[in-house]
Amino acid sequence: MSARSPRRPLERLRAWWHGLPIMRAFFCFVAIWAVASLVFSLVTITVLMEAFYRIDGEARTSHLEVNGGPYIYDARNDELVPASAMDLNGTDQFVFIGFTDSSVLNGSSVDVVLAGGWNDGVRVGYATMDMVRTDDALTVYDWGGNYTEEDYIEADGNPYREEPVDPDDLAAYDARERATRVRNDQVIAEGSLGEGMLVSNVGYFVSQDDGAYATGAGMALRIAAGLSPFLYLGVFAIALFRRFYRTRLEAPLDALRMATDRVARQDLDFEMPQVAGRELGGLARAFERMRASLVRSQRELWRTAEERRRLNAAFAHDLRTPVTVLKGTVEMAQMRAEHGEAPNPDALRTIAGQVGRLESYATAMSGIARLEDRKVVRAEVDAPELARDLAGQARAYVSARAPELAVDADAVRLPEGMRLLVDRSLVEEVLDNLLSNACGHAGERIEVSLALEDAPVAPGADPAGDAATPAPDGCRQDGSGTGEGPRRLLALRVSDDGPGFTPEALRRGCEPFFGEAKSAEHFGLGLNIVQTLARLHGGAVELANADGRGAVVTVRFEV
Repeated sequence: MSARSPRRPLERLRAWWHGLPIMRAFFCFVAIWAVASLVFSLVTITVLMEAFYRIDGEARTSHLEVNGGPYIYDARNDELVPASAMDLNGTDQFVFIGFTDSSVLNGSSVDVVLAGGWNDGVRVGYATMDMVRTDDALTVYDWGGNYTEEDYIEADGNPYREEPVDPDDLAAYDARERATRVRNDQVIAEGSLGEGMLVSNVGYFVSQDDGAYATGAGMALRIAAGLSPFLYLGVFAIALFRRFYRTRLEAPLDALRMATDRVARQDLDFEMPQVAGRELGGLARAFERMRASLVRSQRELWRTAEERRRLNAAFAHDLRTPVTVLKGTVEMAQMRAEHGEAPNPDALRTIAGQVGRLESYATAMSGIARLEDRKVVRAEVDAPELARDLAGQARAYVSARAPELAVDADAVRLPEGMRLLVDRSLVEEVLDNLLSNACGHAGERIEVSLALEDAPVAPGADPAGDAATPAPDGCRQDGSGTGEGPRRLLALRVSDDGPGFTPEALRRGCEPFFGEAKSAEHFGLGLNIVQTLARLHGGAVELANADGRGAVVTVRFEV
């Protein structure tokens, strides 16, 4: 028990998954697709960007990372000077203050080397005119600000133009812009902050295009990182939705198509496989029920045809005797007539007797044919009342037929308060036939008993699976029950203290026209009629011999 316990949650999960409706299963596949694509994309992007930062960092350490500014142009030295912007009135009025001695700004005349993070090892410094003239990755732009009223009017309210300034023309551009803009650079007198101080109303900033230093490997990593989400979306969409189609649509439809083709070929020797999904799984189960019903119908038709064949063969065999006798008697009568002799009265009596026998055979055959078409009409009856009536019927029948025999019907009892679905007239007719046989073979005593039994049938099993093949006793025949769980059976048993069944009778006792002591009145149809009635009521007949002496016939009815 403990070894199977860990598997039960997994089995329940698998059963839940296989039983999902198509719409819910589709949404589950969509959720798996979205989550898997997101997780794999994030992991891939993280890995690729880490590799990119490492490669890009190595490339950046090979050149100077330029400080963007602001800068002042020093016309005397033709150089860019690092500066600070001072906001005068909170609008766009700035004074740019620069120092030719860079140690005033950063405390050192050398470049700064960053440490830590993805900028680890990158050198940062200020731009120079040589750098902006020779490095295509550096572009000089006007900082803007300090525009006059005329500038706003001419530019329709927006005089700033973000256009690069040619480094070779920077001297002329700076002189022109200083003269045309607001001269707020005179707020601080030159030299008042110390030697090497520059003041200007025009500032610049330097833009550095990092893409100019990018390597092919770095660009490939960035492109791969950007495309990875779309790649995973496509790959997982193909994989998961292909899986959804194969398991939820293609496999069930293939199974149903296979089953349909085999049924069309009248090949019913198969079992529908388990199909995933509530809708198609239910359709497959309904198809399996239909197939099982067809199997039962075919076996019942085969059984009926086989019994009719045996019945006709037995009837033809038994007809040979009276026909032979009639033929011989008629021939003798013709010979006597040809010689002018009068008909023999004995011959006429023989002919009349054989004709009567043929008439009885015909009547018996007609009765058997009508018996096959008999309708079973079940009605709810009180079990104890049915038992009392059957016990009384047994005593009355034996008393009328063979008063010298004793009848023990004390075991014909059923529990109080129980209700059964029974064709009462059919059960009584079966009892009469059993008692008729018993009266003909019993020595001194006949016993009758009644009991309820459970006959478990595996779910999905064919309860008529061996209906076409008689059991060794020649009579046992399963009925046509529901096949869904245990069936309740009413077992009627009649035994006698006679010589019992011979081995041949145990094997063939229920065959039509079989009898070891047949006569003109008895054609060997009693047990065959019992078998037919029992089968119509979903039951079976069982022949046996008692341990000591006597025959035992048990008839079961599905109730």
